[in-house]
Amino acid sequence: MLLQILYDYAQKQKLFDDLPLQKRNVHVLIAIDKHGDLRANTLIPLIQQDAKGKERIGQRPLMPRFPGENNGGKSYFLAESSIAVLGRDKESGECILADPKKGKNATKSFIHFWAQIQNAYHKTQDSRLKALLEFRSKYIKEEDGKVQAMLPFIKIENNKKGDPELYGDVGQKKPVLMKKLTIAFSVDGKPLTFDSESDPLRQYWSQYYAEAAFENDDGEDEEQKSDSEIRPTLCLVTGEAGVPIARSHKPKILGIPGLSSGGYVVSFAKEAPAFSSYGFEMGQNASVSERVAASYALALNKILDDNDTHLNLGPVSVCFWARHDQKISGLFNLLLNKAYPEQVKDFLVSPFSGISDREILRKEKLYTVAFKGNAGRVAVQYWLEQPLETAQINFAQWWDHLQIVSLYKQTNNSPPMYAIPVLAKATLRKTKKDKDDKLLSERIICLYRAALEKSSLPISLLKPILDEFHSALVKDDEKNKLYPFNASRFALIKLILLRNPNKKEGDFMPTYELADTPDPAYNLGRLLAVFENLQDRYHNYERKGAGEVERYYGTASSAPASSFPLLCRLARHHLSKLKKGEEKDKAAAYAIEKDITELFSKFQPTVAGQPPVFPRILTLEEQGKFALGFYQQKAKPHKQSDGQSTENNRNNTKEV
Repeated sequence: MLLQILYDYAQKQKLFDDLPLQKRNVHVLIAIDKHGDLRANTLIPLIQQDAKGKERIGQRPLMPRFPGENNGGKSYFLAESSIAVLGRDKESGECILADPKKGKNATKSFIHFWAQIQNAYHKTQDSRLKALLEFRSKYIKEEDGKVQAMLPFIKIENNKKGDPELYGDVGQKKPVLMKKLTIAFSVDGKPLTFDSESDPLRQYWSQYYAEAAFENDDGEDEEQKSDSEIRPTLCLVTGEAGVPIARSHKPKILGIPGLSSGGYVVSFAKEAPAFSSYGFEMGQNASVSERVAASYALALNKILDDNDTHLNLGPVSVCFWARHDQKISGLFNLLLNKAYPEQVKDFLVSPFSGISDREILRKEKLYTVAFKGNAGRVAVQYWLEQPLETAQINFAQWWDHLQIVSLYKQTNNSPPMYAIPVLAKATLRKTKKDKDDKLLSERIICLYRAALEKSSLPISLLKPILDEFHSALVKDDEKNKLYPFNASRFALIKLILLRNPNKKEGDFMPTYELADTPDPAYNLGRLLAVFENLQDRYHNYERKGAGEVERYYGTASSAPASSFPLLCRLARHHLSKLKKGEEKDKAAAYAIEKDITELFSKFQPTVAGQPPVFPRILTLEEQGKFALGFYQQKAKPHKQSDGQSTENNRNNTKEV
């Protein structure tokens, strides 16, 4: 199914039609006339300006793409290094050996370069190719077992170490080092490139490429293949019969984290009887046509090359695309990975404004796939196909479930609170060790499923979130006091609790701000935040060292009965001292006492007027409720004695 969808994408984008050509770096031209004679005694440099306005050698004209992947001993058509074009070693400048058995790949690439031109001229009779062949016959000869290129613009000079190097005269003060340069030709003053759509050689190359791009690269000759290896058969993707079947799928998929040189979605082991049957080998055991294999790879490479349609998150690359309207692909990437609240608000009010064809929109589908690299292979971690309307509804609920009050003011420089990259990081412990790639990829996939499929998140995910919160809370980090109260962390806790598959009717339902609920765990978290506020007020917000929260949060959130009686006694002490202070202290004391009394009323005391009996132990789910209550109580605006409102007792507007 995935291959079919990617193939359809390639067809709509006409990617296969553009396959034979690519932008390639070309640095210098050899200028010849129609008879193959040199028009200049120097190489012609192709100059362009960089971003800073500085001139440098090298342009990127449209040139033929190499037909295949394994180019060992082969060459590109019309533009190559000094080895392939001139038969000169690109570093030392020495003449290469003429015998391919002795010269190996260097000689093979030289022979292949000129053989391609000879074959192209035989097919097209193009006068420019004839000029190139005459140039070779006049200036590049084979003598004494070597390829002898006698040209006025190539020079060999010793470097500082005394080693010979090949230089090219480009008509400037200094010759240029040839080892990193690509050479092409101009004939009668016109560069031999494919920038012109009307160039007849473009049609020739497209036809040639379609035939040669997928030829066998295993080192076998066609006559060595069995009939079963080369006979056309049925393509399982398109249903076409009588088409050439790809023995191996090409080109490689690029841009996947962990695969620097690319990899394959579909691959086959060579000479592996365990994976062969009925005489079929490699790709014929799961027959896909050469065109389909190339097309789906091109489609995936295009998606992975566009920032609007993919995002790399740690070891995972997540891709989005729509069947018809490409605006939608970028839209969902933005909403899930980069969006700020105002952008989402606009989307929810008018989901698909600017999309032209409403009929298509009703039939539109959104595709999401996550890839991970593994030993040269591209593994599919997650795959989803769904109607666009469903995706929009699910996203709206995802966004609603994440919404939570922020303890500190968000700025334009703040990372988006509900972006999946930010949320994924909030599920990991901060350690000095390297990131657990496997764990990160699992978390990323889990979040995408929750966003796009309305799936629940496992309750067990609360543990690393709470552990990291507790660790950050008790850590004396003056530079990062705000880290524990990252809103993304508590948005995830809220989401997990809301989507708990085991919740019953009447169970606690988290809200954007403080929830009025009888839930003991949630109210215990609120009570701890009130106690902290009281202690900070007692010390006039200049407390030094660890406070009640830093000391007791761990036991208070897991075994309340063992710590809250002590916290209540400390609270009574702080209240009595504040009531004896100045008027503003008295006002604060009575306001805080009112909060404590209100919270006590939500429990069932055994003796009237006495603190309640607190739960002996809290489950992991209840610890999540505790943390949420603690956070939302801290984020609740408090009324000061002077009548001004403050967001919290720290009154800090820095981002979390």
